Amino acid sequence: MSETAGARPVPEQQRSTTFRKRRYSPMPVDQARRQSLAFEAAWRHFGQPGPVIAFLNMHNEALDARPLHLAVESDEGLERVEQLLKQLTLEV
Repeated sequence: MSETAGARPVPEQQRSTTFRKRRYSPMPVDQARRQSLAFEAAWRHFGQPGPVIAFLNMHNEALDARPLHLAVESDEGLERVEQLLKQLTLEV
């Protein structure tokens, strides 16, 4: 039996190293790029994880959508999110 700190012992025969098919499709490269750019823009504006996560994942009235979903959807959506962050910076 193997043991790790704080975990229940698991008998060796229950472990498997066989290949498991993914249950989901990986995000397309263009969507991953836009997601990363939206996160970076939000990080530059807020500078802390809590506000960044809240901004990206909560419905925004000005965008009428969740910023992260909008940004991942298209380049135009990403541009709208970046423009909103620039406006928020100017208002501060």
